Amino acid sequence: MDDIMTMPTYLIDKLRRHGLAVDRLSQERSNGIGEFHDMPVTHALAFDAADFIWAALVSFGVAEAQESRAVRNHVAEAIIDVLQGHGIPDRLDHEAEPEEAHLNARSRSER
Repeated sequence: MDDIMTMPTYLIDKLRRHGLAVDRLSQERSNGIGEFHDMPVTHALAFDAADFIWAALVSFGVAEAQESRAVRNHVAEAIIDVLQGHGIPDRLDHEAEPEEAHLNARSRSER
């Protein structure tokens, strides 16, 4: 019998909500375009997530966020620290390239 992987509904909802952003980031990295294409995967994820937070803060009128990208940079650094604390950069940065190639091949075949 095959092993069946089940996912909680919460995770499925998050994959549905953020899947396009993950695909965009993967495609940018694979195609050598975008602000984060030459960064390690974990750094690209951290800065992309921090950009979302920064944009939201600016949209909500937070003056400190509007003055510079310092808040955004500190958020990204904090995310990187958390990922490093869990040993994720070593695993993700080495495993991401084959997975990105798979995702991009699947994405292209679905068009």
